[in-house]
Amino acid sequence: MPYGTGTVRDDQLGARSCYDSAVKSTNRQHRGEALAVTQAPAPPQAGTERPKDSREESVSQQAGPVEDLELVTLHDDISDRQVRIGTSLSQELRYELVAFLRLNSEVFAWSYNDMLGISPDIISHQLSINPAVRPVRQKRRAYDPEWYEAMRQMWIS
Repeated sequence: MPYGTGTVRDDQLGARSCYDSAVKSTNRQHRGEALAVTQAPAPPQAGTERPKDSREESVSQQAGPVEDLELVTLHDDISDRQVRIGTSLSQELRYELVAFLRLNSEVFAWSYNDMLGISPDIISHQLSINPAVRPVRQKRRAYDPEWYEAMRQMWIS
């Protein structure tokens, strides 16, 4: 099957080997390369070797920017309205981008109050509560004194 979805049937060792090679290929630096599977490596003899589980490897890769980012404030009066732009831009392109973002900063939703007019058909919040059932008061939970102080501060403000 050159395109689309296909089904491969094999034993568990063959599936694990295929999974390992797929995981290892996604951890490479060059993401723009195309890989072709011609023939899977032969699985070891039954019962002689346990396949290596690539999930056990401690690879802690997280998604991140591909370049260093610079914080740009869009409003001089409101300091929390900031965006990040790449540092590899030329000075001319950086200037034009910052000017464009400042000119159109009102299109960003900086808070929930800025998102007026969103139809409830798109997003809404509901609690699935049966009105026929009587509410039950839960047992008070015990917290550390630091937690109690933090909660008290939150209730005051």
